[in-house]
Amino acid sequence: MCSCPQECDQVHVEDVASDDNGQDLSNYSFSTDGFSGSGGSGSHGSSVGVQGGVDWMRKLAFRYRKVREIYDKHKSNVGGLLSPQRKEALQRLRAEIEVLTDSWLGTALKSLLLIQSRYDSGSFRSLILSDIPFPTLPRTGHS
Repeated sequence: MCSCPQECDQVHVEDVASDDNGQDLSNYSFSTDGFSGSGGSGSHGSSVGVQGGVDWMRKLAFRYRKVREIYDKHKSNVGGLLSPQRKEALQRLRAEIEVLTDSWLGTALKSLLLIQSRYDSGSFRSLILSDIPFPTLPRTGHS
């Protein structure tokens, strides 16, 4: 993958979709295909390996397709990306964070879910804060 946006000129996923030839990626080796975010060592007179060249754009399109496939597969179950051991470790860490922060993470999650439900119902108002919400809310007349 590109190491910084400037190297890929912030190409959008849909911009390279036409460069994707639909090749089956189940056995494709991203680590050994020679792709480099900076265009690799190809000569500038060739279209292979040159940033923006045909081969380079095809390999970039493959990467975008793979990311899109992973996203589509796990967008409603992010936990599916983790092994059971890592999922358990993450849950333990979250529990520790809750204890250390007086349930800040849980409160933030509840707030976000409430905002989402109000947004989905059409009655959405937002308040951008630069401080923790509890001392700020009484100043706005809401609680």
